[in-house]
Amino acid sequence: MAYTLIGSVIRTLAPYVQEEYATFKGVNKHAEKLSRNLTAIHAVLKDAEEKQITSHAVKVWLENLTDAAHILDDILDKCSIVSESNRDDVSIFHLKKLYARRGIGKKMKEVAEKIDAIAEERIKFGLQSGNVERHLEDDEWRQTTSFITEPQILGRNEDKEKVVEFLLRHAIDKEGLSVYSIVGHGGYGKTALAQLVFNDERVNTHFPLKIWVCVSDDFSMMKILQSIVESKDGKNPNLSTLQAMQEKVQTILQNKRYLLVLDDVWNEDQHKWDKFMSFLQCGNGTKGASVLVTTRLDTVVSTVKTVGESPIDDNSVHRLVGLSDDSIWSLFKQHAFGAEREERADLVTIGKEIVRKCVGSPLAAKVLGSLLRFKTEECQWLSIKESEIWNLSDNKIISALNLSYYNLKLSLKPCFTFCAVFPKDFVMVKEDVIHLWMANGFISSRGNLEMEEVGNEVWNELYQRSFFQEVETHEEGKVTFKMHDIFHDVASSILGEQCVTSKADTLTNLSKRVHHISFFNIDEQFKFSLIPFKKVESLRTFLDFFPPESNLGVFPSITPLRALRTSSSQLSALKNLIHLRYLELYESDTETLPESICSLRKLQTLKLECCYNLYSLPNKLTQLQDLRHLVIKECHSLSSMPFKIGGLTHLRTLSIFIVRSEAGFGLAELHNLELRGKLHIKGLENVTNERDAREAKLIGKELSRLYLSWSGTNSQCSVTGAEQVLEALEPHTGLKCFGMKGYGGINIPKLDEKYFYFRRRLPPLGKLPCLTTLYVYAMRDVKYIDDDMYEGATKKAFPSLKKMTLHDLPNLERVLKAEGVEMLSQLSDLTINGNSKLAFPSLRSVKFLSAIGETDFNDDGASFLRGFAASMNNLEELFIENFDELKVLPNELNSLSSLQELIIRSCPKLESVPECVLQGLSSLRVLSFTYCKSLISLPQSTINLTCLETLQIAYCPNLVLPANMNMLSSLREVRIFGEDKNGTLPNGLEGIPCLQNLQLYDCSSLASLPQWLGAMTSLQTLEIKWFPMLTSLPDSFQELINLKELRISNCPMLMNRCKKETGEDWHKIAHIPRLKLEFDVEPSFKEKITSLWKLSKKQFWRRHKDYFPFDAFDQMVDEL
Repeated sequence: MAYTLIGSVIRTLAPYVQEEYATFKGVNKHAEKLSRNLTAIHAVLKDAEEKQITSHAVKVWLENLTDAAHILDDILDKCSIVSESNRDDVSIFHLKKLYARRGIGKKMKEVAEKIDAIAEERIKFGLQSGNVERHLEDDEWRQTTSFITEPQILGRNEDKEKVVEFLLRHAIDKEGLSVYSIVGHGGYGKTALAQLVFNDERVNTHFPLKIWVCVSDDFSMMKILQSIVESKDGKNPNLSTLQAMQEKVQTILQNKRYLLVLDDVWNEDQHKWDKFMSFLQCGNGTKGASVLVTTRLDTVVSTVKTVGESPIDDNSVHRLVGLSDDSIWSLFKQHAFGAEREERADLVTIGKEIVRKCVGSPLAAKVLGSLLRFKTEECQWLSIKESEIWNLSDNKIISALNLSYYNLKLSLKPCFTFCAVFPKDFVMVKEDVIHLWMANGFISSRGNLEMEEVGNEVWNELYQRSFFQEVETHEEGKVTFKMHDIFHDVASSILGEQCVTSKADTLTNLSKRVHHISFFNIDEQFKFSLIPFKKVESLRTFLDFFPPESNLGVFPSITPLRALRTSSSQLSALKNLIHLRYLELYESDTETLPESICSLRKLQTLKLECCYNLYSLPNKLTQLQDLRHLVIKECHSLSSMPFKIGGLTHLRTLSIFIVRSEAGFGLAELHNLELRGKLHIKGLENVTNERDAREAKLIGKELSRLYLSWSGTNSQCSVTGAEQVLEALEPHTGLKCFGMKGYGGINIPKLDEKYFYFRRRLPPLGKLPCLTTLYVYAMRDVKYIDDDMYEGATKKAFPSLKKMTLHDLPNLERVLKAEGVEMLSQLSDLTINGNSKLAFPSLRSVKFLSAIGETDFNDDGASFLRGFAASMNNLEELFIENFDELKVLPNELNSLSSLQELIIRSCPKLESVPECVLQGLSSLRVLSFTYCKSLISLPQSTINLTCLETLQIAYCPNLVLPANMNMLSSLREVRIFGEDKNGTLPNGLEGIPCLQNLQLYDCSSLASLPQWLGAMTSLQTLEIKWFPMLTSLPDSFQELINLKELRISNCPMLMNRCKKETGEDWHKIAHIPRLKLEFDVEPSFKEKITSLWKLSKKQFWRRHKDYFPFDAFDQMVDEL
């Protein structure tokens, strides 16, 4: 572990040995001897790394060496910073500076004595000098390949069939939630087996909803529920309370036959399991809903067996054993020899003996095979087979992984072990990890290779040696990966006290030698304290992922920090972090970065993400001459760049550049920057001529993604001018993704476009074979999306388009001007807003349609709705919103026999739904009406919706439900918002036979609940919220014998009556297992103002970023 650090310190000492930094006499005095000692130590580190495996004394010696080297590195780094800051300061004899030098000299003396003793101690261990580590001279590890995410999974077909058989045959007959466990040793392939099951075609067909959650050793209810929402919706719900998260998950899971995989479970706490599984069972009424658990522990299996009321028989556990000899050899051979390498007989013989040591573990076989892939000598294979590491542990899988680790080059080891700073099952981003390696000094430039290229080389080698897994290359080019949890155990055991992956209690007692901390607390009650950090000698990394809200994202102001991730808005302490190389601010409320950030002269990476209030950057940011990456994402208030940003000559990433017309803010600032990756240039309306645009010199930059934005507010930007500017911004030939917004020209250079925004006429987008997503906004004169000619019978338009949004195109008549052309064969997601003249082609592939009306419809919008009903008869989800004049849904909607969800919102004049419409919607599962204040009734045909599971009526005061609602045998959930015009709940709900979840919200004048609630005997969950006048519960509540959960919130007059044991209504609800009585105290006026001031922008972007078209382009670019 110390190899890279000692090498770096030796290089840093060189100028002091040569007395180039003469002002630091305390340092120069010890530099020569330190250099000699460290050079001698560095020479024996390879031998020490091997001997520590069996010698505890050598292990302790290495730990002491590492501690001293960190302190020395901090001292030398501070000398470099002070020296650099004094170059332009003639008053170098200032008293404060003399005091600083004296302090440095004292610390240097102390650490020099420690290292002197450590150097002497090495002699008694008999450590031998080894060859200096040689880097690969060829580019073998630098090659970028199309990585296979997971190799072929061998020998598990029978196991898969058994699990699938249970889920499809046995679980389907059970009324309650079924739980099935896969249990086996670590490294046996439990996760791989669960993945095989999860992706089986029969399972896909059987379960409409599938969710995968990596649980690992942190069994947090909040975390698991959040993961369920993210798995279903694809994004973080940003909900801060457990109550809100539970409500969200209920809407996802309720009344669905779902498969929930809980992977890598360690929790043995019966209470936690009971609470979680009971929550899952609460809303479940669909046969066959199942939970698949993978675990190493039999105790976890026993815990699951006894949960709640879930009946589990002896067949509900699958014990995974090791792979057969043939399968394990095939897997080893696949990695050791590959497809082309000769299988030499001598190596095969040794290899089969090594495989027997793998005890059937596919992970061990894969890792050892990868280790031997580039070892060609028989003696090298024998050294692995006969290594003493096999004898150090009874767990042969751990031994195999340790063996692979100790055979790594010394320079790779800290890069691997650093990944233990992330929790198990954490999805790491390759680029972020490389930047953190850089910040900690694990990698540096070498020859002609820059730091990032060396980092890519290191990452590729670790991946090829199977240290990383589940590698995914995303559409935008981002690479993510994970580390197997046993490898995580290996890395954590090697680092010991040096690394803390923190839950709440582990930050209360820190070791002085801790160097890396990540903080993942999501416990709302935990109070974060900085006191334990005071004894830490050299903390290098602090990554805060879930900060406690009550502390506003406090971070430790410890000078040696090299890498910091925080959401803090209190940034004044940054000025003390002079060693900082990596700074990431996320969801900070700060409006501007402090000028003191410009004193962080060592800063290499600055990332600003979701800082919604941030509007400016310091103008002196160009003082950060080491800055290589300036990444800005979802900071939509930012309006300007720093003055003369082109002075940051080492900059390699600049995700956003905002052009202004003043000198020092133009495109010329990009001229000398060697940028890579993604660049979004905004404010191009301020570029009025081709010459200025050509100054950007984009053609010489290795950009993979380029986005250009004109705001359209500058009248000087003519059609011709815009075309000339675009022509001058010609990008590098390696460009993979390109997009524009607000372009005022007509012609466009030939590019491989993927996303487009234009203002007037569009180019022939239909002829782009790879175009998958298209947004078109505010082109009020355009009549066709593509007005080009199509010749030949085989010609197709938009052959790959999957998602299209058309907004504010009032004169749009057709998608294509040409007729009779096959088009949009892959389109599945369509949003149409305010396009009243559009004639729809046949779109049988469309599954989701959002139709949003506007005020300029010639009629009430009914003809518009008829048009899509006739052309999209395979629709599954339909949203109808803001049709202000619509009075009756058109009959033609009855042709949508595949429709599963119908959501109608904000149609204030809608009065009725024809009988025939609902008669035709035979597949409908969800029906919702919101803010339809004129809606009088639902047709009698509502009772024929045999698949209907969820009904929502929100703020429709005149609506009367049809008779015979008891015919809706599949209806499980009803949500009512607001009382009817008579101040009561709608009648008709009491007879629904299988209703399990009833939610009643916001009835401001309702004083009592109807007695018929007691007749809803199938009810399992009832929520009553925002009933300020409700004074009591009906006596019939005692008849709700199946009610498992009652939630009452913001009903102030009811709270005392429901108090346990003493309340007047307690006897009515005492039989209910789970009661939640909550009341949100009204905040003071001052608290309201303060809260709004700080959070308004953040909440605006969080809640509405997906719905506002004027920012949709920026949002899309941020997501790429």
